[in-house]
Amino acid sequence: AVVSTQSTGLFEADGAQNKLYCRNLCLLAKMFLDHKTLYYDVEPFLFYVLTRNDESGSHVVGYFSKEKSCMQNYNLSCIMTLPNSQRKGYGKLLIEFSYLL
Repeated sequence: AVVSTQSTGLFEADGAQNKLYCRNLCLLAKMFLDHKTLYYDVEPFLFYVLTRNDESGSHVVGYFSKEKSCMQNYNLSCIMTLPNSQRKGYGKLLIEFSYLL
């Protein structure tokens, strides 16, 4: 985990090392974001997955991706919070963390 508290965790996944997992994250996002077009070419990206932790384990609430080397210095490429986790501050938390990287 990159950052972890008792109630949340943030994990980094490298698209080059975890292709299937990162592709599945992109496909999941595509279900909720009509403009999401990139889901196969994940190698140039790092993915940061936010989880909510409870007594039954860690549950994905959202993620953002960031290009490993970006000429424009964008802080993120895609951000998605699952519908059942929206309006709880998780999106804001993801954005805040993206600026800290």
